[in-house]
Amino acid sequence: MTHERKTALFLGFLLLWCASPVTQSLAFAGENSTSVLNPIPVAQSAAPIPTTAGLTSALRAVLKRPALGTFGAWVGDPATGTTLYESNGVSPLLPASTLKLLTAVTALKVLSPSRRIATRVVVDGSTLTLIGGGDAMLASSGPGASLATLATQVANQVQSTPVTLNYDTSLFSGRTLAAGWKKSFPAAGVAAPVQALMVDQGRSNPRGNSRVADPAKYAMQLFAKALRKNGVKVTIGAKVKAPTSATQIAKVESIPVQQLVNHMLTDSDNDLAESLAHLSGVAQSGTGTFATGAAAMKNAASELGIPIQGMKLFDGSGLSRKDRIAAQSIGKILVLAANGSFDGIAPALAVAGFTGTLSDRFLTGPQKIAAGFVRAKTGTLSSDVALAGIVPDISGRVLVFAILANEISSIAKARIAVDQFAAKLRLCGCE
Repeated sequence: MTHERKTALFLGFLLLWCASPVTQSLAFAGENSTSVLNPIPVAQSAAPIPTTAGLTSALRAVLKRPALGTFGAWVGDPATGTTLYESNGVSPLLPASTLKLLTAVTALKVLSPSRRIATRVVVDGSTLTLIGGGDAMLASSGPGASLATLATQVANQVQSTPVTLNYDTSLFSGRTLAAGWKKSFPAAGVAAPVQALMVDQGRSNPRGNSRVADPAKYAMQLFAKALRKNGVKVTIGAKVKAPTSATQIAKVESIPVQQLVNHMLTDSDNDLAESLAHLSGVAQSGTGTFATGAAAMKNAASELGIPIQGMKLFDGSGLSRKDRIAAQSIGKILVLAANGSFDGIAPALAVAGFTGTLSDRFLTGPQKIAAGFVRAKTGTLSSDVALAGIVPDISGRVLVFAILANEISSIAKARIAVDQFAAKLRLCGCE
């Protein structure tokens, strides 16, 4: 990393930390961390609020580019909650992965940041049942939440007793691929079929991308192998609903929901997004489906004051081409993130030019000036690009923004345009 980039990163963090009256939490939040820094309230900023006229002038040229296709753009001041600029910002558009911001606030609101997701094994006579709890991060091996750990626990209980192994995925039901998804997504490694039980996110090779057609059945088969490795005699059973009379003999738990959200946002993890959306649906309706997850997200938006007019949701990841939400609504979520209402979200956003899905962007061209300053969630589909985030302007005023570009002809050109949109905000005093 060059001295120039290190300096930009430091200054960007410093401005985001000190800009006010927004509260910020700017620690990097990885899945191995036990927590993120709590937000620290800062003093009232003397930095002026950009005017609508100033923003209009600053953004006019970049928003005229054909590369943006049909777009919606919105800029707000998180300190006051006011809209500073919008161009088609209230029209519902396809959000791509910026929809994960709504999935994130819904999960944090409905599930609780400290909740952990359990994968359990119960026994009834000589029959074991592996019960999926919706943990999309369950691994095949390792010291944490893994099938290997579960198998060791079970082996200590059943020892040499022959057992039959069933599996239970009843927490989630209905279709496993959302409306608006391509059937090729699992094989292409885009997302696994959504089930309450999966291991290594449905990958047959943990280091690969392609997903199996039935993640739950595959997880059960891997668990049987892990049990045999621990000396347990296993006969493969069937997919069942575990009897209520069964006794729990083993359990592993995921990292907290807050850290799952961090991972989902930084790496734009589609499997994790769908798991969290389904679990939010379970919390509100008792069952996890694409429909109940979408309903939980829309309910959360309404309760949080996020505009829902024209909002149509079909998944939690933003992969569905049927999803529609306004740039203003995405921006309002970031207002909540920036003002401390959901203080774990801002630290999990990718940093321009440095981390996550922005690690290879803002490195060249006019947008380079914003490297280290912009924190944002990206979105990309075959003909759609989006960017939504937080950035301090040149005077130190923290702004939030969202730009959704649909029906584009070039992903590369559209990304340059949305990145330069964010860079214009960074350079803007715009009084």
